[in-house]
Amino acid sequence: MAAVYAGGITFLAVVTGLTAIVTFEWIRMCCPRRSPGTLLLAIATVALSGAVFAVWDAEIALVVGAGGAVTVGAVAKFERNSPLWTAAGVFIFILSMVSIIWLRAEEAIGLATVYWLFVVVWATDSGAYIFGKLIGGASLAPRISPKKTWAGAIGGLATGALMGVVLTLLLQAVGLLGSSVELLLIALASALLSLCSQVGDLAESGVKRYFGVKDSGSWLPGHGGALDRLDSLILVAPILAFAVLLAGGSATLLTWTGN
Repeated sequence: MAAVYAGGITFLAVVTGLTAIVTFEWIRMCCPRRSPGTLLLAIATVALSGAVFAVWDAEIALVVGAGGAVTVGAVAKFERNSPLWTAAGVFIFILSMVSIIWLRAEEAIGLATVYWLFVVVWATDSGAYIFGKLIGGASLAPRISPKKTWAGAIGGLATGALMGVVLTLLLQAVGLLGSSVELLLIALASALLSLCSQVGDLAESGVKRYFGVKDSGSWLPGHGGALDRLDSLILVAPILAFAVLLAGGSATLLTWTGN
C-alpha cells in the first residue's frame, strides 16, 4: 500500500517487479521442458514494457508487450513448449501491469481508484475464504477447484461490495473523494469487480489443474506463489481500466469526483 500511495516511478517499479515474478512462475508452469530462452525473453519483455511506460505511455508499452509476447511464443515453440499458453500469459500479465500503472497515474483520483481496486479484490478473497470455511456446502466448480463453495463465492461478493462502500466513505472522510460519489453505484461496481476477481481466481485454478500444478510457486510458504496471490487482480485491472477509458476517466466513472 505504501507503493500505491507513493505512485510515480516507485509504484511502476514495484508493479513491474511483481509482474516479472508472476511471469517467471507462469513460464515455469506452462513450459515443462527446459526453457532458458523463453524465460529470459519473457522477463525482459515485462521489464522493457515497464520502462517504455515510464518514458512514453501505456499504448506504446502495450504494443511492445504484444510484440514481445509473440516473440516469446516463437521461442517457446523452438524449445518445444506451448507457444499459445506462453505468449497469452505474458501478454495478459503485461496488459494487467499497464492497466494498474495507468489507473494510478490518473490525475484526478488515481490513488483512490487503485486503493478501491485492491481493497475490493482482497476483501473478496478474505470473505470467500471465511464464509467458505464457516458455512461450507456445495462446491462452486468441483472440476476446477473443489474447495471453493457457493457460500464462499456469495460471501466474498458481499464482503467485496461492503468493503468497497466502506473504503469510499473513508476516502471521503480524508478528502480523497468528493461528496458527489454515488454509494449505490459504488456498491454495484464493487460487486461487479468482486465477481470478476472470483472468475480470475477460478481461471488460474483451472490452468493449474490443466498443467497438473498445485501452486504456481513457493515464494510464500503456505500460500503458494505470487500468481496464486495476484490471480484475481490480473483479470480485474484491465476490466476496470477499460471501463475508466470508456467513461472518459476515473473522475467521470460512477461520478467519482475529487471536487
